[in-house]
Amino acid sequence: MVQKNILYVIGTPIGNLKDITFRAVETLREVDFVVAESRERALALLSHLDIRKPITSINTFNESVRAGTVAAQLSKGKSAALITAAGTPAISDPGDTVVRKCYEAGVEVRVVPGASASVAALSISGLSPDRFLFYGFLPLKTGKKRKILREILSGPYPVVLFESPRRIGETLKVVLEEGGDRMVVLCREMTKVHEEVIRGLASEVLLEVSASDTRGEYTLIVGGKGTREPSWQRRGRERRRS
Repeated sequence: MVQKNILYVIGTPIGNLKDITFRAVETLREVDFVVAESRERALALLSHLDIRKPITSINTFNESVRAGTVAAQLSKGKSAALITAAGTPAISDPGDTVVRKCYEAGVEVRVVPGASASVAALSISGLSPDRFLFYGFLPLKTGKKRKILREILSGPYPVVLFESPRRIGETLKVVLEEGGDRMVVLCREMTKVHEEVIRGLASEVLLEVSASDTRGEYTLIVGGKGTREPSWQRRGRERRRS
């Protein structure tokens, strides 16, 4: 049962809309309004669930201002759900400022856990993900990207990165140059019809990406330092339909 003066941070599907939880649906039905990274994506999800709610959109440019407005509404007795375009809010996505503003205003924040692209990819990586480093999106400039990869690839644990279709090829090249030809796992369109997982050494996966179309967002997992491809590890591209 949803309570007033509370912000509910809700994990939503990363692709397949059937992956939403019962509790998430119940919460979205009962809150007074929804705070969303993408109004269009939020409308699509809410329409699929046959829910109609006012939507406050936030992004990198307006989050600071609108976060204060959201916190003020909650202070006056409203309840709200914070969602992102896909997955869990505030993790390489807008939402953290809203959460902090709510705490500053004395508004309670609760989580309704759901899908996470990084955890989903790790669970099928085969790269011993008991311990891992999550970095998210790398800097756009190659020099800064190279410096950060040199640092985060120096440890023994898998590293999880997010990357856009336009930059995945360049990022794999820098991974190869700074981290060596180690095992990587590249996931695209997870839980969707054209889900794709590519496993292999960085040099092999780079060739696969160069030869394929680059639509959809990527989750890239780079094996820890010294990680080569295990003998049991299947190479190449694997397509699965959800």
